[in-house]
This record gives sequence, C-alpha cells and structure tokens, in this order.
Amino acid sequence: MRAPRRVVMTGLGVISPLGCDPKTFWHLLSQGMGGVAPITSFDTSPFSSSLGAEVKDFDPLDFIPRKQARRMGRVTHFAVGSAMMAVRDARLNLDLEDRSEIGICMGTSIAGLKEALETHDSILRKQYQHTSPFAMTSTFPNAVSAEVAIALNVHGSCETYSIGCSSTANAIGRAYELIAGGHTDVVIAGGAEAPLHPSIFSVMEAARTLAPDERGTVRNHPRPFDLNRSGMVLGEGAGCVVLEEFEHARRRGGPMYAELEGWGFTCDAYSMAKPLETGAQQQRAIGQSLSAAHWFPEEVDYINACGLGTVDLDAVETAAIRHALGSQAYRIPVSSFKGALGHAFAASGAFQVIGTALALEHQFIPPTLNLTTPDPTCDLDYVALTGRPARIRRALVNSFGFGGKNIVLALSHVNAVAQQDPLLRMSDWDAIHNQPVGAAMARSLRANPVQWK
Repeated sequence: MRAPRRVVMTGLGVISPLGCDPKTFWHLLSQGMGGVAPITSFDTSPFSSSLGAEVKDFDPLDFIPRKQARRMGRVTHFAVGSAMMAVRDARLNLDLEDRSEIGICMGTSIAGLKEALETHDSILRKQYQHTSPFAMTSTFPNAVSAEVAIALNVHGSCETYSIGCSSTANAIGRAYELIAGGHTDVVIAGGAEAPLHPSIFSVMEAARTLAPDERGTVRNHPRPFDLNRSGMVLGEGAGCVVLEEFEHARRRGGPMYAELEGWGFTCDAYSMAKPLETGAQQQRAIGQSLSAAHWFPEEVDYINACGLGTVDLDAVETAAIRHALGSQAYRIPVSSFKGALGHAFAASGAFQVIGTALALEHQFIPPTLNLTTPDPTCDLDYVALTGRPARIRRALVNSFGFGGKNIVLALSHVNAVAQQDPLLRMSDWDAIHNQPVGAAMARSLRANPVQWK
C-alpha cells in the first residue's frame, strides 16, 4: 500500500474574541488574556448569565465588497474573512495554482441560525418589507463553504460538515484525507460560528449549560477543570488553515506551521447533551489518532483539551486521557482555551488547531485560565493561569462535541528532513531524543506493523 502523503499547515486565518489576525490572537492567548466579558450585542437582563466572548474588531468590508457582504450572514462573514486571511498568510498565489483542484472543507454546527431567527421574528411582526431575499441562502450550512469558494474563485471539492462542536475538527480531518490520499494538493479548511443571539442564549440557559453570574467577576467564568466550574460561556468567531502536500509547499517556499499526521473519530451513541460517562469512545479516538500518526504515548508533548468547563465533560475527558495514555498522561501538559475564548461551538475547534499550531511554532504552551481550585477528579497538569515555554514536537487536539462526536487531531512540528515512511520518521525521532525505550518500541513497530492498522 502506498504511504500517505505528508500534509502541512501553511496558512492561518483567525477571527476571534482575542483579535482578528493570527499575531494578535497568539499574543493575547499566550499571555493569558481573556476575551470573555459582558455581552453588548443584545440585552442579557432576562438571563442569569450576562457573559459571552464577542468578536469586537472585525469589519467584513475589509475582506468582502459591500454588495457581496449584503447577501451573507455574520457566520459567513467570519468564514470568508478567515479563509482569505489564511490564503494571504500562506503566501499562496492562487493565480499560479490550478483553481479547479483547490478544495474547501468547512465546519459549522448552527450555521446561519441567528439570521433565520431574526427573519422569523420579522415575519411574525408582519414586517414583510424587511425580509431579505438572501434570508434562505445565507442561512444554509452550505453557505460557509460555498461563499468561501466564491470569494476565492476555486472550483475543487467544496464541502460543509455539521456534526456539532466537532465540525471544524472533522473538516480538517477530511481535508487531511483528501491530500494524504493524493486527491489534491491544497485544501482550505476551517469553521465558523455566530451563536450569540437571545433565542440561542435562552435555549442554552434552559438546558442549564451556561455558567451563571452569581459569583461576581468576569474572570471567574468559564473555569475548565476547576473544582467550581459551573458551565460554559458562549463565544463566536472563525478560523481557517491552508493545508498542503509537503512537497507542494516546499517547492513554492511556503511557510510551514505544523504537520498534520493523522486523526481519530468515534461516536458515543449515547446522548445529544452528555458525554458517555466511561469516556470509552473519547479514549478510543485518542488511540486512533496515535495509531494513525504512528506515535507512542511517550512521544506526546502537549494536549490541547476540549475543556468545556462543565462538570461532566471535563471529568470524562480527564479520565479518557488517563486511560488512553496511561501513566504518561501525568507527564504531559494539558491546557484548554475555553477560559479565554468561551465555547464558540464549531469555531472552538478552529481556535484549538490554530493555537496548537502556533504553540508548536513558538514552543510555548498557552495557559488554562481561571483554574484556581484544583479538582481531585481532574488531576492532570493543566498549565493553570500562566503559560510556559516547553519543548513541543507532537501535540494532540481534542474536539468533543454535542451528540458524542469525538475527534482527535495529531499535529507535529515540521521536520523538513523526515522521510515519508513513518517507520523511518520514528527512527529519526528516536535518534534525536536518544531514548532506548522509544527505540525498542520502534523496533517492535517494524516487527508488528499490523498493530497500527
């Protein structure tokens, strides 16, 4: 069987509560700054929570002509803006590429639900003259990928994935498969979400998933892995990455932030709202990603956790990491971005992937904010409050969504001299680190490669 082609990440675009460019995003994220604050876009007085993570400094007209912007909703503005930013960051000249071969893979969970609700409210008030002719097309989940393709004028596969909060991780995983399998050389992948709306807020509060404000200050919420965590805080935004086949990127001299080496995908088949209490399928997704990447637990240097800030999910995720990685789990730094960025549904996966790619580039782990009181059931190294420098060569990104969709992506620091053969790459890794145990494992892998299928 032909070895899969190497897939590297060459461009980043992000629109977030921590800034609307990768440089600002990374600076604020790594310094432990938070984007959670009282919501300003609507009246929160009827609700027990007033907090959200809003995008403040984004103007769609910086990316999209006014006429085209009018037909799009907020989520699509985010998607197009982040995609164009990623292409620019990759220094990818589309005029020199075969546009018919460039793919688009985007993720969203609720797409243009905000605009759909607003249109519905307008019709109920019989304000028919205010109904937008684009009300339907702008709310389709398909819009987040279609409008990106239109804006970039690319004609390859164009797909939208909607599997809840894991949608973006799924989109990136599918993009990886397209490139690794030889179907194309370039895919723009990412996700977008704009859930900050009174109706969505009301539903989430009714489900008792939002962190209430009764304890006081903004910095107390959300609190991933903290003993006093009480729920999530909604966010919004988008992120896109340019994925390329390694040789294609090398030939054109493109930047390489990270390499995507594999992924895992499982389903709890248990509940739309709660994780499977045993964490068995999350554990299996971690194992699948390690197997696909041909990594051993000892080689994982960092885990970017889902870390939602709810009582159930954080405990289950911790248990899944422990069971999947064994004693090594206690030696791996883990952090969650939710304390800084809230939970932006599908966009959270984009923030996680981009933040982890930048962590690999800068060799620095951003902190888990608001973790002040350790929880005995969440007993890993969560890099609380303050980030730290670290040698990061290989990292896992956990994306666990509503409906029990569990996706784990395996990202690594790009080693330009590595061979395509994963066994040779494993040997190179052992030589670099001079680890006899790792070398023994590599020999075992060569002797029994079937165990990794």
